[in-house]
Amino acid sequence: MRASSFPVLALLLVSSLARAAEPLALSEDEFKMYQHYKLALADARVQAMKPEARVAAIAKDVGLKPKDLQKAIEKGEGAGDLKAICEANLKEAFARGDLAGRVGRLEVDTSAAHAVAYVQWLNEEPKALAIEASFAAARAVEACPIASTVTVWAQDKAAPKTRVFQALISASSARRIKADKVKDYAETRYLKLFEKVKNAANGDDLSGADGTPTAQP
Repeated sequence: MRASSFPVLALLLVSSLARAAEPLALSEDEFKMYQHYKLALADARVQAMKPEARVAAIAKDVGLKPKDLQKAIEKGEGAGDLKAICEANLKEAFARGDLAGRVGRLEVDTSAAHAVAYVQWLNEEPKALAIEASFAAARAVEACPIASTVTVWAQDKAAPKTRVFQALISASSARRIKADKVKDYAETRYLKLFEKVKNAANGDDLSGADGTPTAQP
C-alpha cells in the first residue's frame, strides 16, 4: 500500500509545482497594445464610434496595423487575470534561489500600458546588494514578461525600516542579465544596466527613502 501510494503523491506534487508557474500568453509589446485598447475604450470619442470601427481607429491613433492590434486583443482577452498570474509566478520564482525566504514585497502594476514589477527583499550582507538586485531583476522579467520596468529595493534585515538599496531597470535590460551569472558579473556589468541606483554600501544616502520607489526613469 505504501509502495503504490508514493508514485501517486509524487505525481501530485509535480503537478502542483507545474501549475504554480503559469506561462503568460502575452509579450510585453502585446500587453501594451491590449492595455492601450482597453484604456482607449474609456474615451468618450471612442465610445461614440460604432463597435466595429473602434479597433481600426485605436490602431491608427498609435500607429499600429489593425490586424496586429486585433491579435493582441484576442490574446489579452483569453489570457486571464494577468496581474494575478504575474504575481503568482513571481512568488514561485523567488521561492528558490539566492533570495528565498528573504523576499518581502512582490507586486505587479498592470493599470497602465507600461506594466511595472516590484521586488523588495531583506539584505543581510551589503557587499551582496548588486548581486541580489541583478538576480531580482532577472527573475522578475522571466516570471512576468509583460512588465516594461522592474523596480527593486532592499531593506536591512537587522533593521527592516532602513533602506539600503533601490534602483529600476527596463525589461529589455533585465533580459540581458543571466541569473546564474550574477555572482560573476553583477558588479562589473549588470549593475550598469540599472537606473537611479542608490546603494548604501557605496555611501549613498537613503535615510529619507520610504515607501515604494518610483518606477519612472
